[in-house]
Amino acid sequence: MKNLEKIRKVYREIKDKIDDTEERLRQLKNQEKKILKQDIVKKRKERTHRLITRGAILESLIENAEELTDEEIKILVEEATKTKEFKETLKIMREN
Repeated sequence: MKNLEKIRKVYREIKDKIDDTEERLRQLKNQEKKILKQDIVKKRKERTHRLITRGAILESLIENAEELTDEEIKILVEEATKTKEFKETLKIMREN
């Protein structure tokens, strides 16, 4: 009888350790999800900020840009990026 009680006690201890470990694993997985979500939100905010900043720069350089359509702005930028001067400047900037 005492042997059976010892076995049951050891079993309960092992089961408790397993339960604790599984709970800790669940907590760590949730923590990982939270961190990954925070990273995604941070990157999205950085991208949004960059797009707004660059859009503001573009509008400041194009006279009456607010009167142009998105398509017209796209055409202007496409044409500007085809120029020899643009390509040379970009090459120099990338080398530095």
